[in-house]
Amino acid sequence: MASRGGYTVRDLLIFAFYSWRVIVIVGLIPLLIGVAASLTAKKYYTANGLILVLVNREHSGTEGVSDAGPSVLSIDGLKLVQSEAEIIVSDGVLADVVRQMRPEVLYPAVAKRRLFGLLPPADENEWSQRAVERLRDDLKAQVREESSVIGVSFRHVDPQLAAAVTSAVIKAYQERRRKVFDVVRSPLLNEEVRRFADDLQGIDAQIRAVKLKYGAIEIDQDIILAVNQSDVLLQRTRQAQERRAMVIEQVTAARAKLAAEPLRLFDYGEQTNQILNDEDRNLLTKLELELQGLKKLYAPDFPLRAQTEKRIALLKESIREKAKPQYQINREVRNPTLDFMNSRLFELEVESDSLDDQIAELERLSKEAASRVDELREAQFLLHELERTRKVMEDVYHQYALRAEAVKMDEKAAAEQTNNVRVIELPEVPVTGATMAWSFLAAGLFGGILAGIAGGFLANINRQVYLLPSEAERQLGLSALASFMVGAPRPKHRASDEEMGHLSSQILDTLIGDRGLGSLHILPVDRDAADIALLQGLLTECAVQRSLSVLLVDLGDGQGIARALGLRPQTAATRRTADVGHAPLPGFGHVEVAIEPLSSPVFDLRVPLRQAVEGVAALQQAFDLVVIVAPPLSAGHIGRRASAIVDATILMLKAESSRGPAAVWTRDAVLEAGGDILGFIMTGRRFHIPSRIYKWL
Repeated sequence: MASRGGYTVRDLLIFAFYSWRVIVIVGLIPLLIGVAASLTAKKYYTANGLILVLVNREHSGTEGVSDAGPSVLSIDGLKLVQSEAEIIVSDGVLADVVRQMRPEVLYPAVAKRRLFGLLPPADENEWSQRAVERLRDDLKAQVREESSVIGVSFRHVDPQLAAAVTSAVIKAYQERRRKVFDVVRSPLLNEEVRRFADDLQGIDAQIRAVKLKYGAIEIDQDIILAVNQSDVLLQRTRQAQERRAMVIEQVTAARAKLAAEPLRLFDYGEQTNQILNDEDRNLLTKLELELQGLKKLYAPDFPLRAQTEKRIALLKESIREKAKPQYQINREVRNPTLDFMNSRLFELEVESDSLDDQIAELERLSKEAASRVDELREAQFLLHELERTRKVMEDVYHQYALRAEAVKMDEKAAAEQTNNVRVIELPEVPVTGATMAWSFLAAGLFGGILAGIAGGFLANINRQVYLLPSEAERQLGLSALASFMVGAPRPKHRASDEEMGHLSSQILDTLIGDRGLGSLHILPVDRDAADIALLQGLLTECAVQRSLSVLLVDLGDGQGIARALGLRPQTAATRRTADVGHAPLPGFGHVEVAIEPLSSPVFDLRVPLRQAVEGVAALQQAFDLVVIVAPPLSAGHIGRRASAIVDATILMLKAESSRGPAAVWTRDAVLEAGGDILGFIMTGRRFHIPSRIYKWL
């Protein structure tokens, strides 16, 4: 698994010493600029003066001194003193100073040639403006902390001129201040106040005339009352009209019914045979009752009973006699409805006449009320116009009156404004000056350090070659199998032998399933990464130290690596294995080298991959280790085929030479071809850190 740790202090120092030229060159630029600025820096003399501002209630930083008008602002003392400092550095004050001192005397550079003499001098009309801008940079007006004292300072290379300019600034400030506050405006405002007062009186007279003409007291309430009266009259008129219509209908109906009524009506009729004041029947009833009582109490022969029966028989006979004749009576009376209806009809006719008179009077009153409403509305329109005009003029009059009073106070305060400022210290000719030479030198040194660090950082950010194996591990995601310094590996060198032994152990101890690694492909990332000494040491370690039979296959054009290891030209193959001819490599004992391997079917790109794998398997049966060295992938596709038919591939990188993008591309190409990458080997490393520093890391 590749290391994913961060950078150590040693790594950062390696990066720094590797880029020392860039760091030195970039760091020298600010340093040289600072040295040049310190050598050309001038000594400036500063003249100082002090001004005391007296803060009182009559003083303000604007035109107003009270809360009486919208243009009057009340500010606190600190802002007041700050406003005085702003007046000192204003363009008007500075322009007066420049005119008094003359721009070519104050700043001779404005009249000289520009840009190191390459450009002509500026136009004379621009001298004053340029001098004012430079004077604003050199002049300071600062309020002392928690006080009302303003410090005025000016720096210049000439001490006499510095004191003179500071005095001129204070005098120009006092003169400018006097002009600012010397403004008389009260006569104009008083005249406007009188004019608006007369206009208000005229409008009041017009309002009174309109009210008298239309008899109005409070126009809005008068209109409401008139409208209510008109509405009441209208309602009463409608009610009277409705009542009159109803009365007319009742009169018509009454007359129709009256005409249909008869003059006399049948009262009653009677037909009887009874005689008035006849008590026979009553007496008969009494006797019959009495007889019944006697029958119950006495015997039939009782005398009184016989007398009673006789009397009853006589009365019955008398009643029969009287019942024979018949009497009939018919009675008629005057129709009583006629009197009632005539009385009601008379009442309705009287009411109808009175309703006609009432409706006529109500209509007259309604017309008068409507006319009154119209008059009041006209009066309301006139009064609203006059009231609106009066309100506007009252507001204007109020504002002018307040402004007039405020201006009077301003003018009174302005008369004493010059007494609010005291010059408590006049500028004197400075004896000692100040220079920025040391500051420029320190800034150049500090800037050089920062620029050097930034330059080294950018140089390493943009660097595409590897310095350390850890960098390659982070970018490639592969393990670093071994790394060798410049000139290594060397024969009979302890450190080189140990590193080579460790590399060989990692290769030979790798298991492919249940067997050891039998074929290995060593692939340089670029042409400079191919290291003959590394291959020589690897072959020596495997063949001589471990007594393994090794077959070296050089797939490069002309077998340059095999020739560099000792293969003589025109060497013929002594044996053939899997159609690959090979011969012993002089000086390496058990090492055989393939003769013209590109002509063999095993390494022919047109041969199926399966057949090529079978050929490599046959070579693995004949040798303990098959080492294939192919040219970089940028030189041809044979490296891709070799990666696909061997057990593992090892990338070969050279420090400070192999580019990261090329290594990433080679890794991806090998993986896409179906090969397995065991790791990488880095050669050509150098000690960038001096030994005196390295021993402390």
